[in-house]
Amino acid sequence: MKREIALSFLLFLGVTLVMADVAPQIFNIKVDSSWDGVVVKNEMVHIRWAHSAYYTGAGQTCRIFCGDQVISPAIPVINKDFVWTGGRKADGTYLPQGKSYRITIENADYDALNGPEIALIDELPKFTITAPPNGQTLTIGSDYTIRWTHSAYFNLFNTAKLLLLLNILDGSEPYIAEVPVVNDQFAWKVGKLRDGSVAAPGDYRLSAEQNEYWNCNEVSIKLVKGLIGPIFRLNVLKIWIDKLPDCPMCFSLDPKQIKFDSEGPLVFDVELLRNGVVLAKLGRFGPRLAVPGPVKIVLEQEPRGRMMKRLPPKYELRFLSTKGEVLHREVIQLEMAK
Repeated sequence: MKREIALSFLLFLGVTLVMADVAPQIFNIKVDSSWDGVVVKNEMVHIRWAHSAYYTGAGQTCRIFCGDQVISPAIPVINKDFVWTGGRKADGTYLPQGKSYRITIENADYDALNGPEIALIDELPKFTITAPPNGQTLTIGSDYTIRWTHSAYFNLFNTAKLLLLLNILDGSEPYIAEVPVVNDQFAWKVGKLRDGSVAAPGDYRLSAEQNEYWNCNEVSIKLVKGLIGPIFRLNVLKIWIDKLPDCPMCFSLDPKQIKFDSEGPLVFDVELLRNGVVLAKLGRFGPRLAVPGPVKIVLEQEPRGRMMKRLPPKYELRFLSTKGEVLHREVIQLEMAK
């Protein structure tokens, strides 16, 4: 009798252990998309898994969820694979684009088994330059708004930056600016680059890039000189001169008075003109150049009083490139210091 009881106990224990070994388990859930962790709408995606020996027949089914939405019919667990049309729910409608969806598999006992987290996007990252049109000619120094459209991906991941670049045909890539993709526009002082330099006249390709993603059209543009060249903003229109001793018509002009903002060349020359005639060359200006010292000028006739109102004369500052090209002219007023 004791032998029979012991035998029965061992048999019961063995069955219990076997049952424990074949519990209904689903594990190692994976989503094999073309872009790791991201599923594009209508992309054919394999959702794969492994299971315990408990599952042996086609009648043992499961359902797959994306977030809280069912994305599959009841399918045999032993299939170990489900081909999903990205974003599509079991009822044929689509999930909205989103950053964080959890893939889970629910067995017949309604046990939800967690898989990886994915992002759903409607289309791959893409932006398209719409202005300027292909073949456009733009004047250096003028104002122009570059425009583009972007895919909904950038609305979801809105921290992305767009690097607009002026891609010269020789292969170099001087950047124009870095702005958020979702802005869809950038006000450009034509020719001006991010490092403060100005592109030379010529043929260029305008394109864009965003981090590691590159899916943008290219636009051919031509940059030409403007009629008045690059833009100078003179911050002072009145220049003071000092009378020199022992010379009735001689004066000294200190170029340090000439303060301006320049969006033109980094290095240029400045001349003082009276009625179109050069009175003096005031020197060469540039970011790494010392400001020229005082310059002697000789007037045809010493002005009466403090203000030079005799007609003409007309005084101008003329800005020249290092090649002697006239970039800009600015009418000024000369006044004698006290």
